[in-house]
Amino acid sequence: MTGTRGVRAAVNGPGSGPASGPVNGPVNGPGSGPGSGGPTAGDAAAGAPGGGGPVDDDRRAVERLAVDFDHHDPELTPDLACLVHREIRETTPVAYSRAHGGMWILSRYDDVRAALRDHDTFSSASGVFFPRAEGTPPFAPLEYDPPEHTRFRALMKPPLLLPEARRLAPEIGVLVARAVRPVVARGGGDLVRELAVPLPLAVVSLAVGFSADARDRIRDLTSNTWARMPRDGDAGGFWPAFAELFQSEIRRARARSGGDHLSVLVREEIDGRPVTDAELHVMLVAYAIAGHETSMNTLAHLLRHLAAHPGLQDRLRAEPHLMPAAVEEALRLWTPVDHGTRLTTRDVEVGGVVIPRGSRVVLLTGAANRDPRAFPSPEEFRLDRTPNRHLTFGHGIHFCLGAHLARVEFLAVLRELARHPDYELAGETRRYYENGRHICLDRLPVRFRPDTPARTP
Repeated sequence: MTGTRGVRAAVNGPGSGPASGPVNGPVNGPGSGPGSGGPTAGDAAAGAPGGGGPVDDDRRAVERLAVDFDHHDPELTPDLACLVHREIRETTPVAYSRAHGGMWILSRYDDVRAALRDHDTFSSASGVFFPRAEGTPPFAPLEYDPPEHTRFRALMKPPLLLPEARRLAPEIGVLVARAVRPVVARGGGDLVRELAVPLPLAVVSLAVGFSADARDRIRDLTSNTWARMPRDGDAGGFWPAFAELFQSEIRRARARSGGDHLSVLVREEIDGRPVTDAELHVMLVAYAIAGHETSMNTLAHLLRHLAAHPGLQDRLRAEPHLMPAAVEEALRLWTPVDHGTRLTTRDVEVGGVVIPRGSRVVLLTGAANRDPRAFPSPEEFRLDRTPNRHLTFGHGIHFCLGAHLARVEFLAVLRELARHPDYELAGETRRYYENGRHICLDRLPVRFRPDTPARTP
């Protein structure tokens, strides 16, 4: 199987072919390396081989989706996508799909990284969300090319710079404690609903200056946007509600003279003239959605892994200097946004295949982050993975503005949880896609074990 549908495939590099394993085999390798806390869990379809059933169904789905990949296919789950991504990466690293009018797929680390770096050839200006309803505004600065990208990024970065993230760290620690300690006192709860969802919304509101009303509405508006954007003919079912909220935030910010970022932003200029409401909207939607979605999903997956591996919780208590490594492994292994798209501005050759000008290109970041050419034992969670050059925050001029704030947030959660007894899974969780690219957990029920001592790291 080539997966090219008439398009010439690139020659496979080391690690492809039989050594990569059958598509219906386990994603997780035996063992997990030094300090890993065990193999990853819940990232591949399960079932016993032979005689039909889940594995045979998965194999058929993998073969079908590897030939004509479609991130909005109703059969594609995040767990199945791990297998589909691997099949594409190891057999057809430069693939073509007929889905959505035709699109190319890059899946190997070096190819995805090079495309992210080459913003002149792989343009973001047509939007990274694909397909998208007519009238959906661009999200700044990601969905702009220079010079517009440069202008928007300069306006948006002040509250997200490393010194500012460090300044907010004590307040973020307070937010984390307020979320975690009631759950511990009750003996357990849902760490998605009670921590992973509200905390990033509170942090981005703190950093940007969103009101309590905005903080409380952003999550529902985001879910509605992702549900409707790829299937609606126009943006009328989701964007007006967001625009109304942002207009209310703009009015509030203009009426106050505080020093929060939003109050400063509404008074900024672009090229010597006042920033417009439309320009504010495309910045505020990026703050609102990107500011919580990726952090929410990374945090949920990291906490799920820790709940399944109490030995890893103990090690992070004993060796808190390893907490940043745990954060980076979670970002790599459970890439919260597993792909983005670009549009080529010229013919470009990748892996011996010419991708024509004007082509839609899907960059499978999640597949690249598990490429064995870049990450030894890529399916394992390893605290000794140094350096960890994952692509979760992007690469090049579009590197995530909120990376510093997200890392401060994740470390605050790990430090707070390390002060309390061990916690373990208390029920099932389900991974699902929003907008075909954001990987969410529906719930994370845990119980705290009173028989384990609380220790301060």
